Amino acid sequence: MSCEFREQLLEYISETVGDIWQLESRPDLEKDCVDYVVNEFDDDGYSRDDDFIKYLVIKFLSNHCRDAVSSQDLEYMAQQQKGNDI
Repeated sequence: MSCEFREQLLEYISETVGDIWQLESRPDLEKDCVDYVVNEFDDDGYSRDDDFIKYLVIKFLSNHCRDAVSSQDLEYMAQQQKGNDI
């Protein structure tokens, strides 16, 4: 891959991720996401488009949310805490 093509690809990916990015308070995470998309964006001859980038953004965020605490988890922890307070 030529250096010029790689720069164009990086710009395309960065702009596409930026267009859909919803966490404005987390530009650091956006940069990590762009890096992830660039690494996963293997040019193996298949057409890569905005939908593929969106898929990779979802994959990136899903990996980051794997250990997130859900509202159901919080309710369970609150019930456990109430039981310990008695």
